[in-house]
Amino acid sequence: MKTIAIFLLLPLLTFGQADISIEKTIKLKLAVMQNFIKLGDKGEETFWQTKGKITFGIVNYTDQQNPIFKALFISQYQELFPIYKKMIVSEDERDTALYIKTLIRQEDDYRNLLSKEQLVLYKNKLNDMEKNDVKAFESFISLFFSDSLLQRFKSGFGDK
Repeated sequence: MKTIAIFLLLPLLTFGQADISIEKTIKLKLAVMQNFIKLGDKGEETFWQTKGKITFGIVNYTDQQNPIFKALFISQYQELFPIYKKMIVSEDERDTALYIKTLIRQEDDYRNLLSKEQLVLYKNKLNDMEKNDVKAFESFISLFFSDSLLQRFKSGFGDK
């Protein structure tokens, strides 16, 4: 993968010392997307199935929610795909920022569809992993955000 304009954006991020750096989080998110794209026609299906299985294990979707979250995860992939493809070719920091802002918005979209009880389960699971299981946490943040990471990303990539 080409060097992406991430390193141009890093000076914009003035965060305190964290267990998982913003740079590492971005690299994880880009690597996982790259892996889905490498699957070609199966990338979209694998993306939504992966996100669905991971989150189902935490929040236990209802039968009514299953098609809603499937549609959400499919639309997320379809939205990210062209942004990612443009970003890796252009190496323009604006394209990288758009990709990150899209991930942030998609996290909010996901959280907004959860019931209050499910949102608590989701947040608690990610926050617990962040504190107690770094390896599992790194796996989850390749696709999702804990509360603390989401706030740090919003602070660094908010509308300016």
